[in-house]
Amino acid sequence: MRYPMHQPNVHEVRDNLAEYLAAAERGEEVLICRRNQPVARLVALQIAPRREARPLGLAADAGTPLPDSFFEPLPEELVRALAGQTAAADAEPGL
Repeated sequence: MRYPMHQPNVHEVRDNLAEYLAAAERGEEVLICRRNQPVARLVALQIAPRREARPLGLAADAGTPLPDSFFEPLPEELVRALAGQTAAADAEPGL
């Protein structure tokens, strides 16, 4: 069902924005005018319905079980490398 279109001027929309947003949410179309000349159209967005939250991570999405080793601490050498501490940076300068 198509509702009658509102045709307010800019100053009226500015003063009553919440009212015109509510009209758009109800499915009405608001044609915004400047000096009685149409310049913009305010309509409600067609938002897709929300889906269920999905589990995080690709393994969870694929149903792949994670091995126990996944939860073990990383090797200290790798932890230092990820922190930007390389073996060359740890060595004494001039050697």
